Amino acid sequence: MILRRVIAHFRKQEWTAIAIDFVIVVLGVFVGLQVSNWNDARADRGVVAGHLSEISEDLRSHLELHDALYGSALARIAAVDYIYDQAFQRRLPQQLVLSTESWVAPPTPPIPEDHLDNLMGYVDLVRITVSSRKAYESLINSGHMGMIENRELARDIQLYYGSYDDLLDTNDVFRGFRNTGVVAGFEYGVSVFDERPAAEIIALARRDERFAAYLRTQREWAIIHANLLADLRDDTVALLERVEAERARIS
Repeated sequence: MILRRVIAHFRKQEWTAIAIDFVIVVLGVFVGLQVSNWNDARADRGVVAGHLSEISEDLRSHLELHDALYGSALARIAAVDYIYDQAFQRRLPQQLVLSTESWVAPPTPPIPEDHLDNLMGYVDLVRITVSSRKAYESLINSGHMGMIENRELARDIQLYYGSYDDLLDTNDVFRGFRNTGVVAGFEYGVSVFDERPAAEIIALARRDERFAAYLRTQREWAIIHANLLADLRDDTVALLERVEAERARIS
């Protein structure tokens, strides 16, 4: 239709009309491209918002697990502190000093009286982080990481999951040491599932330096574990707030 009009105007040398038709064509193409770009951008924002929603679910699941994981570390510390206090009338240091850094022991609740016959269950309770990273893997595998406009947020998501993986690797150390200690306990007839009077465990720690050393080291690992979990929880809360804010902005 436009083409026939332009040809007709050209034959009649109606240059003003030709110019107007040209402008109409250009504007039509421009508007069409803009609408297409807006639709593409809106679709991209929808894809990113979906990924961010899934990342939020991952982060919330991490927070839900945190209390159980952190509680297991506190239980180990509390049990060993109780045994050392009863066996040696000694309060163990509240700061664990390593070559390059130090870790402060977190406050621990007292062991309930009716649980004192299950001390080894407390000492050997090592709950580990369950990997919850399906949303992140989906984002990476889809190749959509580059679609996140907030590049600082994209970088921090990657850094967070790197730290999360590091904690998973560290958990293997905690659990490996626990497993070795549990097997060594068989020498003393001690099982993690024993219902054994606390006085017997206390007497064994007082009598056997190796057993006392195992308890002390289990406590030290638990202090590190608790601190790593506390740091990761802070990072999780902060990242969740930023992910939710970005999702709200682009939705």
